[in-house]
Amino acid sequence: MWKSFVNKHSYKLGSSATGNVWRHKHPTLAPGYTSRILPCASGSAALFKRCYHEDVVYGYRVPKEVEYSDYSPEQLANRQKQAALVCLVNAYRSSGHRATDLDPLGLQKREHVPELDPARYGLEETGEKLSIDGILEVPVSGSAKELSITEINKILEEIYCGRVAFEFEHIPEIAERRWFADYVEATSKDINHGKAKKRRFYELLARSEASRLCI
Repeated sequence: MWKSFVNKHSYKLGSSATGNVWRHKHPTLAPGYTSRILPCASGSAALFKRCYHEDVVYGYRVPKEVEYSDYSPEQLANRQKQAALVCLVNAYRSSGHRATDLDPLGLQKREHVPELDPARYGLEETGEKLSIDGILEVPVSGSAKELSITEINKILEEIYCGRVAFEFEHIPEIAERRWFADYVEATSKDINHGKAKKRRFYELLARSEASRLCI
């Protein structure tokens, strides 16, 4: 009986070690609903099992694997040594957008974000240079990659609390988050758009906002 039901209301997509995969064609069933016929010891079939993201489900794309070079042993050792600085940098990456200046008229009061205070992590200006290798990917003159806490905090404020807000900590893939942070921090000072390009950016933003309100 179950064979006649399957032949009438679905078509076979393929087979696997756990059973045959079928796609429903019955008009009353939701499109894209996939079932698997599991054989039982008695020769009959088990109940249909829903499986959207398996085998040959139509419309499902396997996410691309993102590869990004891991920290070197020296960078990992530096991150452990400068754990407080790592916390400060991560705070700017995750919460810096809350303190950005996005009001061109200056009517809104900028939010005070306690997480962006270096003293919260025990970082105070003592004149000592801190290594940022493996922590902050900003261009630094010389091969030592060392900056004072005042210089580091100023750079972080310029990148993450300026006129542009960055939100990327919600990205589930760690490699993608690391790439985005490294790219933003390494190229932020090199971005210098002319008036024509800025006007074009404004036109696109205004158009997208108008479209969003009309949908």
